[in-house]
Amino acid sequence: MGAWNLNITAGEFFLDFAWIGLLLVAGTWLRSKIPLLQNYLIPANLIAGVLGLLLGANLLGWIDLTTDRLGSYVYHLLALLFIALGLRKPRRQIGLSSVKFSLIFISTYLVQAIVGLLIAFMLFYTVMPDLFVGIGFLPPLAFGMNPGIAYSIGSNWEQFGFENGGVVGLTFSAFGFLVAYTAGITLVRKAIRTGEAELIDEAADFSEQIKKGVAESEGELSGERITTYPENIESLSFHIGLIGVTFILTYGLLLLMENGLIRVGAESEVSTLWSFHFIFAAIVAMGVRKLLDLKGSSRLIDDVTMTRCSNLFMDFMIVASVAAISLVVVMHYWLPLLTISVAVSLATGLLILTMTRNAFGSFVQERFAAIFGNMTGTLQSALVLLRILDPGMKSPVSYNLVYGSGLALVFGFPLLLLINAPVHYFEDLIQGFWVVLFALAAYLGIITVAWVYLRRNGGD
Repeated sequence: MGAWNLNITAGEFFLDFAWIGLLLVAGTWLRSKIPLLQNYLIPANLIAGVLGLLLGANLLGWIDLTTDRLGSYVYHLLALLFIALGLRKPRRQIGLSSVKFSLIFISTYLVQAIVGLLIAFMLFYTVMPDLFVGIGFLPPLAFGMNPGIAYSIGSNWEQFGFENGGVVGLTFSAFGFLVAYTAGITLVRKAIRTGEAELIDEAADFSEQIKKGVAESEGELSGERITTYPENIESLSFHIGLIGVTFILTYGLLLLMENGLIRVGAESEVSTLWSFHFIFAAIVAMGVRKLLDLKGSSRLIDDVTMTRCSNLFMDFMIVASVAAISLVVVMHYWLPLLTISVAVSLATGLLILTMTRNAFGSFVQERFAAIFGNMTGTLQSALVLLRILDPGMKSPVSYNLVYGSGLALVFGFPLLLLINAPVHYFEDLIQGFWVVLFALAAYLGIITVAWVYLRRNGGD
């Protein structure tokens, strides 16, 4: 519960978010002015994060942004992000393509973890005998999920000997963003040049507005629905208030569960409970949404507004996650960070390319781009890559991406259970991570069998 117990003043809190806001504005301006950023469609939040890293306490020290505080914000913003997503209207139409997406996601998580652990073991048995082997388990969290999850789990492992584990998780995430926006865009542009893209030709290009990332006309990007009268309450205020209510309910639920664990003598599981706070946040949010549906009050929730709230939390979380990286930690872990990141990136690209070509007869490159972006960065980077090949979003890929991600959380739950098994159920951590490695391989075998069956008996 380090993120909850961090000693911070109200002034520091509001100044931190003011600085992050300034960095986001600066990132937006730089994107609109610098052709290199436009050509690679680098989002303002990533630019702002790099600016925060350069100007913050870890480098120049011109801005008082410290790793501890930024890490804490990443932790809490993760829960708010999942709450905003969970309060939206549930989707019921999944489709076979979305199931295939979910199996590709799970297979990628597993391969990322297996490759990462194998390299960590290799380093442990050769040049780094003091290495915390669990570092190899962070790539599926940092690459495949998001910085908040990688930070949450890495921070939890610090009490088991993983020095600066949270920052290491954020560093892996930063490397994943780099891969998504450099290798990813290079690959999709190659697909356009070779004629593999189905919805765009070689001569096509983004408009200047998309490259610059700012709207030219008023109301060009609007679409939300106002659900309350401003004389009573601003609609956006109501939505943020509902997110706040759900956050409090989540906190109360976690406190009750913590007390229950203590009563049954399972104090060692308390830290794990709080590290998975985002899962309980999503569950509580879906419960709140279901209750409002039953009461007929869910009409007050606008999905576009909730999506905008989730995007807000994502923007601030990405800035904080990149700015929180410590170069001292990077230099200490440079060898495992570099070797694991490069190997995982290559394995991720090859696996996704093979599976998409094997599974789909149409929109292969579009699906590869979306999945690759999602499995190295976030949903945002996935959509950036997809928009290069499908600027009008005419393909079903964006829906497959969203529904497949939801299914992947269900199928990937065993992976989350395995994460903390070595630190809680084995006296010898090395033995524990070996057992987990074999368990991951076995789970990958099960997913492979399901994939072969689905591929033989299903269509595109």
